[in-house]
Amino acid sequence: MQTNFLSEMQTIVTGQVESVTRYDIDADNRGGSIWVSKPSSGKNPNVLGQDLIKIKMPYAMFDQLKQKQDSGEVQFPCMMEILCDIDMGGANRAVLTAVSVKRLVNEPPKPDLGKTENKPSVKPQ
Repeated sequence: MQTNFLSEMQTIVTGQVESVTRYDIDADNRGGSIWVSKPSSGKNPNVLGQDLIKIKMPYAMFDQLKQKQDSGEVQFPCMMEILCDIDMGGANRAVLTAVSVKRLVNEPPKPDLGKTENKPSVKPQ
């Protein structure tokens, strides 16, 4: 019996989650993605700016993250830690699939820009 070496591996990705998306083509073809940006390592001369990482996500995780955003626990984009399974994808490339996601506690939640706040106005003198 042969086991897949990567099927037993996990990794943690820490970075700024820029976007969380999902798709629903039919009952058998649905899922989602977490889009993470990280500072470029500089190893690839063909990348300017941030490195972008796409992490596969179970369809139901989108609703969990939406509830966290609706409750004010997170506001995207934000720094997060994502526990991922490592699987073998096409062309012998590793595919990351999110198992759990949590906001880094050292980053305060961002204000909701859709809400208006009553701030006193200050007039310059």
